[in-house]
Amino acid sequence: MMAKQPDQRLVQAMQALASGNATDADSLCQAVLSDKRNDDLALALRAQALNALGRHDEAMRSINLAIAKNKKRADYFGLQADMLTTRGDFRKAIASYDKALKINPNHHGVLAGKANTWLRLNEPNKALSLLEPMMQSGKADTTILIAYAKTLMALDTPFDAAKCLLDRLPAENEPNETRRTLYFTLGKAMELAGEYQSAFEAYTEGNALSPFGFDVEDERKKYEQLKALYPANEMDTLPKANIDASNRVFIVGMLRSGSTLTEQIIDAHPDATGIGESEVLPTLINDVFSVGSIDAWKNLTEDGLTEIAGSYLNQTQSSNEEKIVVDKQLGNFQFVGLIKQLFPNAKVIHCTRNPMSMGLSCFAQKLPPYSNPWASSLESIGQFYAAYASLMSFWTTCFSDILEVPYEGLVQQQNEWTQTILDFCGLPHNEQCLRFWESGRTVLTLSQDQVAKPMYSDSLKRHERFGELLEPLHQYLS
Repeated sequence: MMAKQPDQRLVQAMQALASGNATDADSLCQAVLSDKRNDDLALALRAQALNALGRHDEAMRSINLAIAKNKKRADYFGLQADMLTTRGDFRKAIASYDKALKINPNHHGVLAGKANTWLRLNEPNKALSLLEPMMQSGKADTTILIAYAKTLMALDTPFDAAKCLLDRLPAENEPNETRRTLYFTLGKAMELAGEYQSAFEAYTEGNALSPFGFDVEDERKKYEQLKALYPANEMDTLPKANIDASNRVFIVGMLRSGSTLTEQIIDAHPDATGIGESEVLPTLINDVFSVGSIDAWKNLTEDGLTEIAGSYLNQTQSSNEEKIVVDKQLGNFQFVGLIKQLFPNAKVIHCTRNPMSMGLSCFAQKLPPYSNPWASSLESIGQFYAAYASLMSFWTTCFSDILEVPYEGLVQQQNEWTQTILDFCGLPHNEQCLRFWESGRTVLTLSQDQVAKPMYSDSLKRHERFGELLEPLHQYLS
């Protein structure tokens, strides 16, 4: 994005984006825009940062403004297309990629983005025909290479995918995020090829490049403070918001626990809708209670709780409030006690999974940088899981009406568990919930591929294939 001499702050923003620090990139772009509100490069870079931060509507507005200011930048149209793909508007994304390719037919990022969108549309042969000319030319950059490897995996040739990636590694001159993607993609290719030792080594290399700042003692201390706020013999005396919210369902748990699958099953019901991983409740809680002031929860009154609950409902209104509304922000497991005070009639579903399989799935997934610092080593995953499990055990002791949905049960007894979930939510039986993948709904989580197809059990015992390699995780779970 450096076709002209940019403001030095925008150079710094590019560097921040390359290292995965979208927050700093956004701040730098805003500083430039406060001086030059029509700077199209600042608008485009800010769009990229906002998209990485999950603020998709703002990101789209920003890139649209950048394009309005400068219609000759292929990378702007490519970024717009990337965002449309993120939103699930795949056909519109293809159209935007085509506009970019009219400006620059050989733009590597645009070609890779379009190929990835074809993969999302389950059209690997179209992705292959798009990428092969560039691969055969010998001029493919790493972006093209990664998309090509993913295409080969989609075409069931993981050995070929692994080979082309290995030829490019260690890629020490590439940006950190690109190298992370290379290693995690290689890990997946090796795992699909049955080379579990090599897959584990690739995942380890990818995680070694991930930002790390997890302190398990801080996490445990916070959870113990939360437990102290809810003495078992005082639960009935806690103040509660004067709000019904009986149509609200909160899904909580760990990453990779089947939460997206559970939400998709409920959302497939004509009388329900999912709002995804909403940040509204955590943001409201952080706005009301500054960091480290958990004790302030003790001073909550009925009026204060009602105000917070009302703000949440206003910000998460669905188009039809007669429907069941599902919020699957997993991190809300910390706030189950507060949820029970804010929404006394709401339902809480706790998604669980074999911790070894769940831990491996977290370790093998390229997560957004800075989002889950505990997920970059088996030891820290095990430590975090132990702290989380202890807190959830406490909540289930305090509140007997939390529904636990085990991933293994959901996959192996789909009919029975689907009905249990619907009954818990107060929904009548509906066959559409058993064919959740046919809903056409866009899912913007790590599990998007799984919920786009019928239930499958391939991942139930995934961890067993890695054997003793996962011992550092196992020691914290035994």
